[in-house]
Amino acid sequence: MTAKQDWQQFLEAGLYTVPMAARLVAAHQNKVRSWIEGYSSSEAEPIIHRELPVVGGRTVLAFLDLIETAFIRHFAALGYSPQTIRKVAEKLRKRHHIDHPFAMGKRFRADGKSIFEESVEDDGERHLLNLMNDNFVIAPIVEQSLFDQILYVDDIARQWTPLPQFPSIVVDPRRAFGKPILFDRGVPTEVIYHDFLLMEDANEVAEEYGLTAEEAKAAIGFELELNNRTLH
Repeated sequence: MTAKQDWQQFLEAGLYTVPMAARLVAAHQNKVRSWIEGYSSSEAEPIIHRELPVVGGRTVLAFLDLIETAFIRHFAALGYSPQTIRKVAEKLRKRHHIDHPFAMGKRFRADGKSIFEESVEDDGERHLLNLMNDNFVIAPIVEQSLFDQILYVDDIARQWTPLPQFPSIVVDPRRAFGKPILFDRGVPTEVIYHDFLLMEDANEVAEEYGLTAEEAKAAIGFELELNNRTLH
């Protein structure tokens, strides 16, 4: 593979600093850093096996790392410890021979005590595999919106809608370096929001970028929601 191809592949992986990732998943930066770098106080290994090397002395995440961060934040908010989440991640890596188990198209469920992986049998019956003890249980499946926000291709995450109330705004590693964009326009929401802070008029911003007023307001609302969410 040529250096040019390597660079192109690098760009298409998306590129997120720890503060960027933390803002997108509504987590404290120190927690995201511990998930991706490990725990210096205990010498515990990272939960995520990151795709990208350190860039310019800074830890960066790729898109699949970002998706895994969203799931880890989800599990942590339900009360699971980093040790438990790490054990589940390692078990899934071995079972599926994949580096990013929480970015694959498998459905996970959590009841506050165990984490389950959904399994569909040949007869269509849905089972849950308890990832704590490897026992199958039959249980009703409750769909989680986190999965509905992710587009999977060939069983791996390819696109993410971070906030379901803003369905027109997506994160796609192949577009705008993975920054949140208006899907139909490709314009990063942070650019629209920045200009709104200067112009103080959503209609003027819309005209500047050839957007409808609704599109500009969606981008602005999205950025405001990211700023105002409670961090876990």
